Amino acid sequence: MDRFGGTRDRAPAREEHAVQEKAEHTGGARLTRRYQAEARREQIIEAAVRLFAQHGFDGTSTRQIAQAIHVTEGLIFHYFPTKTDLLAAVLETHHVFLGALQSTLTNQRDQPLALLLPQIAWEWLLTLRREAAITSVLLGTAQTNQQVNACLQNMIQQGITLMATYMRGRVEAGELRADLPLETSARLFFSSLIIFYMSYRTLDDGDFKARATTFIAELLSVWLTGARA
Repeated sequence: MDRFGGTRDRAPAREEHAVQEKAEHTGGARLTRRYQAEARREQIIEAAVRLFAQHGFDGTSTRQIAQAIHVTEGLIFHYFPTKTDLLAAVLETHHVFLGALQSTLTNQRDQPLALLLPQIAWEWLLTLRREAAITSVLLGTAQTNQQVNACLQNMIQQGITLMATYMRGRVEAGELRADLPLETSARLFFSSLIIFYMSYRTLDDGDFKARATTFIAELLSVWLTGARA
């Protein structure tokens, strides 16, 4: 009843409720589609990792990846326009070191080099070893495939830039020489670790860690001797 004794028109309320239900349904559908898309994207990436590891980057086709997860090749291209884009997504998903490096250097940027560099070196080596399959594909294929080499160089450059930024702070703190070539020093640091990994990647975990312990200590001794103010 309304205040004049008549019956209140409930149509607007019903219409508003219907609109709200429709909005909730539409929003839920959007979320469902987004989750499905993310799940499908992850499925494609995981299939690519397996096949790249088995057949190499050049030896794996997008058709093979599609067949492995029972989808059309067109769906692969919907998510990844080129196979190189797919490799870049694989690196972003599986090589989490850059995110960890950024977090470490951001949260601990005031830490002295002697404390932080061993942690960074171990994180880098353990990531390369943990993601051995895709690491081998990346490092091996980069020698003959320019696109893959570009992906590798981009990943390394990001790490170098992060490290050089941290080192610049240590120069300002008086810990490193003012004339130290920062990017070159950072590149030598990471390149040495990659060479070590490639040389000893076939060792079992115990032997690898034993050699890595010695190598990291020697690398830091040499590196810091030349870099300190």
